[in-house]
Amino acid sequence: MNNKVEIDMNGSVLVLRGVSKSYPGVVALDRVDLDVKPSEILGLVGENGAGKSTLMKILVGLDQPDAGQMLLRGQRISPRNPADAIRHGIGMVFQEGSLVPNLSVKDNLFLCHEDGFRKFGLLSSRSMVQTARKVLEEVKVDIDVDTPMFETTPATRQMIEIARLLWLSRLYAQQNPILILDEPTTVLTDGERETLFLILKEIKKSASVILISHRLQEIVEESDRIAILKDGRNVTDMAAADAEISEIERLMVGHVFSSDRYREDEQAEPQDEVVLKVDKLSKEGFFEPLSFEVRRGEIVSIVGLVGSGKEKVCEVLNGLERPDGGAIYLDAQRLPMGAPSYTVKAGIGHIPIDRRSEGLALGMSVAENINLLVLKNLRSGGVLSSRMERKNAARWIEECRVKTPSMNTMVSNLSGGNQQKVVISKWLSSRVRFLVLDHPTRGVDVGAKDEIYKLIRKLASDGIGMVIMCDTLEEDIGLSNRMLIMKDGRLVREVDCSATRKPTPADLIDFIV
Repeated sequence: MNNKVEIDMNGSVLVLRGVSKSYPGVVALDRVDLDVKPSEILGLVGENGAGKSTLMKILVGLDQPDAGQMLLRGQRISPRNPADAIRHGIGMVFQEGSLVPNLSVKDNLFLCHEDGFRKFGLLSSRSMVQTARKVLEEVKVDIDVDTPMFETTPATRQMIEIARLLWLSRLYAQQNPILILDEPTTVLTDGERETLFLILKEIKKSASVILISHRLQEIVEESDRIAILKDGRNVTDMAAADAEISEIERLMVGHVFSSDRYREDEQAEPQDEVVLKVDKLSKEGFFEPLSFEVRRGEIVSIVGLVGSGKEKVCEVLNGLERPDGGAIYLDAQRLPMGAPSYTVKAGIGHIPIDRRSEGLALGMSVAENINLLVLKNLRSGGVLSSRMERKNAARWIEECRVKTPSMNTMVSNLSGGNQQKVVISKWLSSRVRFLVLDHPTRGVDVGAKDEIYKLIRKLASDGIGMVIMCDTLEEDIGLSNRMLIMKDGRLVREVDCSATRKPTPADLIDFIV
């Protein structure tokens, strides 16, 4: 049967028309159109919950639309699963990754597609090694292909996923495969981002790329065209060369953000009382003895390059690492160290960089996640009270403005920004006295960031002290009352960041580098 459909492709390799998808209580996509041109990078943006993920899941066969059509090179397609999508030349690198840690690089590259390397019924390791080296060469990865995946860096794993997807899509597609990248730069350094986009510019000569990112600067700089979704509907698309970040933000969210991006006008002066005292804390090979204090309601940002020691300091504060020397005091009480259970019991909360694997129980509901740390307080007559559970969850869903169809919705089904607000809700429910926030706005859209900034300001005004590490130096400066700059494992500078005396990044860069 001829599967040709009379829809004007208008020079596009892929066309979606009127794609709709609903779930119980929510319309995820409402008659969405999308065009992908040959050899272009299409930036796809929208708030968390705008429909980007649902649209991409439909494209790669993880979900089926309720209505609409997809045409690839003029032929109607309806992928039933990711393997079917790959046979059409469409593949996706997911934000969470899909590589198997205990398998080698080459085994991950060709997993479930080894038949092409069989000779006389036997698997040819030599052929796999040769092909793996050639495939990795395209993404500028020089590594022993027998290396176990768990020994590679996040940046290398990202490139290996892209290489695998390119190899697979070209294995089946006769021309111009389509590569979907979901937040590919989240785990990359600035230098690694530059390398990625240089590689994508080469890849797009023979493929099309759909780039999903909350980093609007890189979308504008690295895309050819930008498509914007809001509330499951098309807003517009535009040439990246004509785009302005402020206008994209307005179209995504529906209103203009003030120039006070980090809500500095809501920044409270900390109280005089010291809530956290760090005294001569040290970890051999990571950071030398350092001391500092955090007052009640104060936000202290720890700043430095990757490897400066700031990450390990925060791990020690959270109880994830045991220090070699020194002490930590919370409200003048010395804390036992080296176990998260001690710090949680003492009243220190942790907003982790990877909320999905470290901050949430994905197999549980929104309410169950919020109540996780306070179940002992939700008992009546020694028995867990469902009424008290619902009441507590409802309070924090409202307080933190968690957008969810219901408190019984699986937390894994929420957008990234709302998942982050559930993590924060969980800790607030437990009445923490101090919070360590590790990149709290990573992987969330501009609207959700604004809500998280507002929440952080409220926590400070309520007297909760915080140590924070941010995605950008501008965010560190904007949010904090004070900055501690680390370099080569040493605390080298303390900088005042009061609302009326914010430094510029240029003022700090010499101390950081």
